[in-house]
Amino acid sequence: MSGDQTVTAEYKAGPLSLRLLVPSGDLAPYISSYYRTDVEEGAIVDDWLPPEESNLRVGRADVYEAAIGEQSLTEVPPAIVSGPTDRVTRLRIGGGSFWGIGLTPAGWSRLVRLPASEYANRFVNTHATALDPSIVTMLDRLLDDGEDLAAARDMLNEGFRAVLGNRPASESTIHAVHLRLLSEDMNAVAPIATMAGMTPRTFERFCKRHFGFPARALLKRQRFLRSLGKYMLDPSMNWISALDTHYWDQAHFIRDFRATMGMKPGEYAALDHPIVRAAVSVTNQNAGVAHQALYRPEASNGDATGV
Repeated sequence: MSGDQTVTAEYKAGPLSLRLLVPSGDLAPYISSYYRTDVEEGAIVDDWLPPEESNLRVGRADVYEAAIGEQSLTEVPPAIVSGPTDRVTRLRIGGGSFWGIGLTPAGWSRLVRLPASEYANRFVNTHATALDPSIVTMLDRLLDDGEDLAAARDMLNEGFRAVLGNRPASESTIHAVHLRLLSEDMNAVAPIATMAGMTPRTFERFCKRHFGFPARALLKRQRFLRSLGKYMLDPSMNWISALDTHYWDQAHFIRDFRATMGMKPGEYAALDHPIVRAAVSVTNQNAGVAHQALYRPEASNGDATGV
């Protein structure tokens, strides 16, 4: 850890460094973290990222390419809205600096205010969305003037706080459903729908709008990420030891892995993972979990039920 108290967690290995900053407490139910990634000039890092929640990202680099699922690598716009994913993201970056803002489902609902299903497994230029214009302007400013980390964090805190608006009636339900989806004991949709007071069909629409995917797909994603996260925190263990309790057997996990990451677990383990290792390290330092999509808002310093 550096002497900069602005930075909550950091990681550096080779040409890549990642620094994580925590938003102000009143924003913690909506934003999991701010993070700054730097890749040294002349270097290129390549990785395969597991599923995650939505993000806002800005960056300029000599190389900045991404592909979700089976898509081909394509150049990424400097400022994007990146929706929630349930499959691998191939990322290739080099010689540049990047800022990211991790959003919770409640944060997507309150700050982005667009149907999450329309952005699931997609990244879109911020200037081609109906995102609040003040957020678009703030991200453009961050892109051009994000070297002072403390000043950037303060600007983001103030900017997001200004667009929160009134707390929507659906927010407490979004938060409650989010916590149920994160629970390691939860492996069925019906109890969550009952808790939310919705019919199965209404609950399906609710999950797609606020979380991007049907509830069953979300439970599957969390099961997979808990397993992958355990392995990434300790790559010395074998895959069978990392399996979530809701997997029937190793074959079940391998099928999930291939469907999600496009390769077998052994193939993934054989690849270098500079970006994933960095992300797992700082996320674990900050929140005690391996992946952004495992972040629990009530574990933050803020009021997890909103403001």
